[in-house]
Amino acid sequence: MRRLKIKLITVPWELEVPTLSLACLAAVSPERHFEVAIVDALRHRVHVDEPVDLVGITASTPAINAAYALADKFRARGVPVVIGGHHVTAMPREGLEHADAVVTGEGETAWTRILDDLGTHPKRIEGVYREAAPDLSTLPAPSVRHLSLERHGPYNYPIIASRGCPEMCSFCFAKRMSKGFRTYPIARVLEQIRARPAWAKVLYFVDDNLAGDRDYAKELFTALKREKERVHFGMQVRSEFADDGEMLRLAYEAGCAFVSSGYESVNQETLNSQKKRAIVADYRRRIAAIQSEGMIASGNFMFGFDGDDLGTFERTLSFLNDSGIYHATFTTEIPFPGTGPFRKYEREGRLLTRDYDRYVGKDHVVVQPTQMSARELRDGVRHVALSYFSPRRAAARASAAYENKKLFTELAGSQRVAAIIALSAYQVYQWHYRMTTAGYWLYRKFLPYAKYAYPEEWLSTTSFRPLPALA
Repeated sequence: MRRLKIKLITVPWELEVPTLSLACLAAVSPERHFEVAIVDALRHRVHVDEPVDLVGITASTPAINAAYALADKFRARGVPVVIGGHHVTAMPREGLEHADAVVTGEGETAWTRILDDLGTHPKRIEGVYREAAPDLSTLPAPSVRHLSLERHGPYNYPIIASRGCPEMCSFCFAKRMSKGFRTYPIARVLEQIRARPAWAKVLYFVDDNLAGDRDYAKELFTALKREKERVHFGMQVRSEFADDGEMLRLAYEAGCAFVSSGYESVNQETLNSQKKRAIVADYRRRIAAIQSEGMIASGNFMFGFDGDDLGTFERTLSFLNDSGIYHATFTTEIPFPGTGPFRKYEREGRLLTRDYDRYVGKDHVVVQPTQMSARELRDGVRHVALSYFSPRRAAARASAAYENKKLFTELAGSQRVAAIIALSAYQVYQWHYRMTTAGYWLYRKFLPYAKYAYPEEWLSTTSFRPLPALA
């Protein structure tokens, strides 16, 4: 009996850090029965016309229209299509307009059912699948063999240790995608790390909140510290992670080099309204604690909430300068479907568009603010981003980072200087082209052709390629 061919497609909206959702599905697809190909639509040719038995597609809101267009093409050829991800979890009926089936939430349990039906009763694959979240202790490690991770570069190799987040921030969809906060066995995490290829220089934990369980995080960091080869990694955590000195020390000793946190706003009223359990007065101390321990603190900031006025932009810039935070990202508020803010703005008639292509953040405004115009919000976000990433401010941060004796200590003096300058230069370049009209226009125009940077894509005729041997 032939193996059934399954094509799993992710449609990113930017050349971003890779995700592991499809690799998790590939891991629970028995190789003796199924031949699986994972396609990144920005890095591979999709090959719509080649014969397959099933297509699975995942995309977040900013790329969902492109995902729907792909699904329509496959269905027009008679291929059954399953769609999953954050967006269709929130809008399953909309997803069914373009797919035979929609998987909500985490996918492994539903995917196992779908695979059972594919070989025996494929017409049963229809409707909305709402299955219980899987027990992480029973799952195999994500099948990264199916991913072309080298195309993401050596500094974004993905690792996962947990799912979900224990917090309840109103703008975040994580708590609706993953039920509760759960962790993988640490042995399974170490298995992923030890299996990394030699070219992977820096790991990135794709968890929503790696330190959601402090005891687990400390145990994980202790285990990483004991590994024969120290490997650097980045992670996402809430800022109060920095209140625990032992946690900071263990993270640094384990190899942590980058700590990303959602600070969201320097306006306490905004934090309160979004159910963000945080105190602005604590932020500077936490940033200082992370950076003095030898790690790069990165803050994510959003603008356009009802409590924000025109003065918010300069107050944020002052905070950034005073805190000395090494890295930051900026965006307008994006009320994703399925969240409380989306329903609120829809009820109040303040959604400026339902065109999901515009739900990309950065300086795209999709909600009418209360204390400024949409254009003032857009210009304010641009002002903060371009000011923070100006060459002068970047040079000042590079100088401060050089004085930090615990940062990049494994590099020789000249290498350390070069690394700090290169990091700052990349940040300036990246944000200037994204926050200027001409640069952003060019970026979006060339993005669909990024796949042709890889010569093998010019000649490829199939998405199904030989997999690397298991380590």
